[in-house]
Amino acid sequence: MKTYFFYFLLCLTSIIKVNAANPGSPTNLRTADKVKTIGTNDHPFFGWYVNDIDENEIQSAYQILVASTAEKLAKGDADIWDSGKIKSRSQNYIDFKGKNLSPATRYYWKVRTWDKDGNVGPYAAFTYFDTGLFKAADWSGAFWIRRESKDANNYTYFRKKVTLANKTIKKAIVYLSAYHNYELYINGNVIGKGLAHHYPQYAYYNAYDVTDKLKNINTIAAMTHWYGGGQGRPKGDSRFILKLILTYNDGTKAEFGTDKSWKQIAVEALNPTTAKRNGEGIGFVDVIDSRKALTDWNKPNFNDSDWQESKEIGTHPSAPFTGELQPDLTRRTEKIIKPVAVKNLGNGRYVIDLGKIYAGVPDITFAGGKTGDTVKMLGGFVLKEDGTVSEKINQSTNLAYSFVLNGNKAQFKPIVYLGYQYLQVDHSPIILTPENVKFIIRYYELEPERANFNSSNPMLNNVWELMAHSLTLGAQEDFVDTPTREKGGFLSDGWSQAVSAMKTMGERAMNHRVLLQFLDSQDQYWADGRLNAVYPNADGKRDIPDFTQQYLLWVWDYYLQTGNTEFLKTNYTRLKKVAEYVSAYSNPKTGLIDKLAGGSGPYAFGIIDWPSNMRYGYDMESTSRTVISAYAYADYDIIAKIAAITGHTADADLYHSRASAISKAINKELINADGVYIDGLLQDGSQSKHVSQHANMFPLALGIVPAANKKVVINVIKERNMSVGMVTLRFLPQALGLAEEASQLLKLYTNTQWDGWAKNITQGATATWESWNAIDRNDSMCHPWGTSGLDGMQQYFLGVRSVKPQHELVEIKPLDFKGELKNVSGSVPTDKGDIKVSWERDLKTYQLTMQSPANVTADVYIPKGTSTSLIVSVNEKPVSGKISGNYILLSGIGSGKHTFKRNL
Repeated sequence: MKTYFFYFLLCLTSIIKVNAANPGSPTNLRTADKVKTIGTNDHPFFGWYVNDIDENEIQSAYQILVASTAEKLAKGDADIWDSGKIKSRSQNYIDFKGKNLSPATRYYWKVRTWDKDGNVGPYAAFTYFDTGLFKAADWSGAFWIRRESKDANNYTYFRKKVTLANKTIKKAIVYLSAYHNYELYINGNVIGKGLAHHYPQYAYYNAYDVTDKLKNINTIAAMTHWYGGGQGRPKGDSRFILKLILTYNDGTKAEFGTDKSWKQIAVEALNPTTAKRNGEGIGFVDVIDSRKALTDWNKPNFNDSDWQESKEIGTHPSAPFTGELQPDLTRRTEKIIKPVAVKNLGNGRYVIDLGKIYAGVPDITFAGGKTGDTVKMLGGFVLKEDGTVSEKINQSTNLAYSFVLNGNKAQFKPIVYLGYQYLQVDHSPIILTPENVKFIIRYYELEPERANFNSSNPMLNNVWELMAHSLTLGAQEDFVDTPTREKGGFLSDGWSQAVSAMKTMGERAMNHRVLLQFLDSQDQYWADGRLNAVYPNADGKRDIPDFTQQYLLWVWDYYLQTGNTEFLKTNYTRLKKVAEYVSAYSNPKTGLIDKLAGGSGPYAFGIIDWPSNMRYGYDMESTSRTVISAYAYADYDIIAKIAAITGHTADADLYHSRASAISKAINKELINADGVYIDGLLQDGSQSKHVSQHANMFPLALGIVPAANKKVVINVIKERNMSVGMVTLRFLPQALGLAEEASQLLKLYTNTQWDGWAKNITQGATATWESWNAIDRNDSMCHPWGTSGLDGMQQYFLGVRSVKPQHELVEIKPLDFKGELKNVSGSVPTDKGDIKVSWERDLKTYQLTMQSPANVTADVYIPKGTSTSLIVSVNEKPVSGKISGNYILLSGIGSGKHTFKRNL
């Protein structure tokens, strides 16, 4: 098969000077998407960046060596795995296929690559990874422990003094799990903060390298927090387990684990009997009494003689923690920010303005005041006319805090995070300023610095920033729907956020973990192939039909970004069950999906959109709903492609035919006399009289609208401006983008009169909302599912789309805005490095510059304009392209920096 690279050479031999330089050493070596990973499972995968100074380069092959010691690896003795020369362009998600790995063991590896001409480069500088604890037996010597308590909100301190041999430590790894949250310290230094929010039978653990934190005598300390079941958090029970494994330079080992000898005490400063914040079970109102605070409780010299021994529950497994503990490689990022303003309202009252909504906790050190006096605080989203925080616009959540003073210095820093913009402080004993007020923001896994977009339209830039910032609010225990009212990992919310996090910030590990969690929900609850709507959760079995349908779209998005074929292979049976669940409700008379089982009340047969006013009148009396059948088409099409990739040929043929059949059924049954799509068929088989934007954008976005109907379908979509909510939002930019409706798409993102991001920004939004009119309904004002719009901005404004997995082939095709938008620039993170694109246009000329890393090939589309010429200037040399609609297509553009110019 002719490669894109050779096609490119044929076109550009007069332009590109072929350089015979060998590739350089690979860099950014990663194991399981992490550098020097701690705590992998027994089948990790590898990735790297290719380095080659030549333009238009690809990796034609690679070789990985894995050894048990650095010395062996240096000699080329790959005693664990020598992959041999593998002909492949893949450079991430390369699965380990060597000898069986041992738990709690460090392995060393390196890689080299070959270029397109067969030239081999040097090996990379070696790196390593540490395996975790694979089986329950690997936790031997460590016991689950707890502090016995009937408190619904249980905060506990644990401590243990550990004396080591007087030897040099080569390596020390600590493994731990705590239900629900923990903070771990060694000798007063913070080691990590984490969670175990999955169901007990699937519970997670974390691992940390603490080699440089240990001394001869050490104090290991932890604070754990269990607070019952709630949104995104099964009940489980309060428990903690830890194991420390050391290797000395002389090869000897030592192990230490939790047991009854660990001292424990209640965190008495945190009142365990306060009111719940809301009915979602996200936690309890923080009432902190600084008079009872223990200072230096986690440091070696603290006197713990009055603490009690811990209760030994048992070794692992111990019911209900019956499964193998799973390694969780996701990690929390914390950053300290200062408020943009602190307004003094007099009489000890202040309003702190963070500038925008953040997820985290305040950190304020108060001094003075009378012992026993209470400082009252209240978080919020909107200010009243008198400058105080509104108690009414609060997402139905009590955002209060109380802090009892001790008469001296005392630090107010809650444990459980919330999201808000304003914090009102009443009865402060000190003057508050932006210099003495801190806020600790938090999120998991994201790299916000990689989210890069700029244009000539200020509102478009503001909309990008609104959505990019909102991603940090939702990346918490899972991709939560809000850091305030509901901290649940809803499937639809997760897909909306997770794909944008991958495409704009390079996120991988959280996507992988959460995708697997939803498959756990199928195993736990749904024999017919459904998935929980929110998972994990306290209320157990709970589904929404179209959320399950969205799952396969998420899987395909993940695969296109990562190329992780092992995920598809390992989970194929469960992925197929999703499509089988949908197919089981195909009406034999119409071929449409009818009464798709699941949900209840307003969710029955499919939620369509949410909140209910975001359906914009969608006919919920229909039982064969257009949106549900459109999702079914996407599910069939995706599972057919997955089946082909994984070698299930019969399934690929079956679901390809089902996709074709339901596409024909949609066009036969759901188009009215005007040639547009109605909302569905009613119970009696008649057509709904209602025509929605939802029902028309789905077929257009999925490519199933007959050519004869496209114009009227596009007009119906355009006439309705923005008439969808966040559940289906992604499909509207996709429909308009594929139809090349550039002007309408720009209005969708920037028109301040239409429902949408721009209007919300004029209403004061600093994060995406639950609904376009959230401020009027007291819906969530920090609901990151609105971030799905980032996908449309990358694909149609910046113009970058992954065509083949792992960005092996990308499409560079910004829409032609014909002067309404003068320029756009930005970057797209990939597993190969960042792709950078910038373009500018006036009425007469168009210029696009693309810079891509080695091993990326691009098809570049340049607006044709009114000129009949096929010539495009590439790096100041004329090249003839071919016509593709309203564009000139230049295929097979390789790595490096290329500038394209055309007179229009």
